[in-house]
Amino acid sequence: MMFGPHRRFSAALTAGIITLLACVTTARASVVSATPTLPVLGVPYASSIGVGCFPAVGACVVPGTITLTSLVSSTFDSSGQNIVANASYVGTLTNLGGVPIGSVNLSGTLEEEIFGRTSPSALGIWATELLALSLSGPVLGHTLTLTLDPAVPSTGFSSIMAEGGQGDRFRIDSFFDVFVELSLDTIPPLSTTRGPLHLSLVPEPSTWLLLIGGIAGLGCLRWRHTA
Repeated sequence: MMFGPHRRFSAALTAGIITLLACVTTARASVVSATPTLPVLGVPYASSIGVGCFPAVGACVVPGTITLTSLVSSTFDSSGQNIVANASYVGTLTNLGGVPIGSVNLSGTLEEEIFGRTSPSALGIWATELLALSLSGPVLGHTLTLTLDPAVPSTGFSSIMAEGGQGDRFRIDSFFDVFVELSLDTIPPLSTTRGPLHLSLVPEPSTWLLLIGGIAGLGCLRWRHTA
């Protein structure tokens, strides 16, 4: 078996990729669109952090996605753009040992404010805050509700940039650090808070491949560190 220059190049490339992937969880993904439109509908926001456990019923909600499914309203004034949208949350229910025992499907509404974006054609980078979130659905014979933690603001940034200088494509970025409250209407009711959940637009397919590889790479690095 030969271990010449190609093998050395492969090893160097692998090391470089692992280094890159070690930072991928903090990178923000992009959506390329023909119009400079916010919000982005139908594209999930993903989180690598689960939203909470209920030891009393032996269940946890693990990482999932929030998707803005349809627009209720979008208004502009001197302070910025206010958005109300229908939204859904899709995740997995596990036992306390991490074994999947079901799915989580919540639906409801989301409200956000994009500060300083005063027209639908504006390009730039803007501070953004989630003002309200109310998603609910059936779990374990009860109703599970996901809302914002009122004690901590859920903030982030949104941006729209012209792609390639042609004015016919736009790169849209959006991410949030979200603090949530999860409630289960048992008797007595159960609740837990969690955050921040680092929500960002799901990467494009090629980036997803890197992300999947990055998770594996990070797992290997963690194993090597603890071995």
